[in-house]
Amino acid sequence: MGKMQLVKNTLGRPVPTEVNGKPAIPFQGVGKYRPTGRKYGPPIPTCADYPANGDKRQPDLRAALIAAGLRDGMTISTHHHFRNGDLVANQIFDIAAELGVKDLVWFPSASFPCHAPIIKHLESGVVHHIEGSMNGPLGKFASEGKMRGLGVLRSHGGRYQAVQDGEVQIDIAVIAAPTADFFGNANGLTGPSACGLLGFALADSQYAEKVIVVTDNLVPFPCTPWQIQGNNVDFVVEMEQIGIPEKIVSGTTKITKSPDRLYIAELTAKFCDAAGLIRDGFSFQAGAGGTSLAIGNYFGQIMRE
Repeated sequence: MGKMQLVKNTLGRPVPTEVNGKPAIPFQGVGKYRPTGRKYGPPIPTCADYPANGDKRQPDLRAALIAAGLRDGMTISTHHHFRNGDLVANQIFDIAAELGVKDLVWFPSASFPCHAPIIKHLESGVVHHIEGSMNGPLGKFASEGKMRGLGVLRSHGGRYQAVQDGEVQIDIAVIAAPTADFFGNANGLTGPSACGLLGFALADSQYAEKVIVVTDNLVPFPCTPWQIQGNNVDFVVEMEQIGIPEKIVSGTTKITKSPDRLYIAELTAKFCDAAGLIRDGFSFQAGAGGTSLAIGNYFGQIMRE
């Protein structure tokens, strides 16, 4: 990577004008930047590419990646619903290494200590860089300046925006789905590796050039309810196990035990109650983080009372 050109954004922070060969727009202030152009258009799917019975199964992940056209320089995406229990992402890059593929961009919604084996692929050149949260050894590797490309961190919403606007164009999305049918309809609600809704993979399924669904719980067509629509899926792979549910609760998904943070959570819950937000039929989301998850416990107490 050549010498990075830096300019000051509206907050006075030096930021690069180019990231991994693509132009970057410095922050101009709230509401000051207006995007132009149109949303990215994914390819039009056609049933002409599949058997008449709609069976999209490939014998294994290697065959599916070859069928999807895996080659040098591609952007490969995965989701992190299994957190530190993911069993799929590492396999992708092991296969790429076996096939002699180089300079891939890994675009996970997040990565965890279980993905430390990918460091050897960063060192060998199979993976050029990672665009996504890096927790554990991968984060240390990037922070020490060992990654050839620049790591890019986005909020979950910012990731979806980058995909829908074409800032990141996914060549192959590999979606680990706890339940799926042979057509590619999938959800995360049931099966031995159930992890909950697959929202982090939704943009990937809608916009990627090729989509591979990997499952360890193949059910008869149609898989209902589906969150990932089979119409957006190109290949389906069945494997023995895709994730370890017991390891979903790890790191930021553990409720804090810190007295200070529990006090913050308690005050937040009381504020929400005083503001009239806790009422019949309300909906709330607690993002990952020990403090925000603890708020749910206090909400529960208030609701029981």
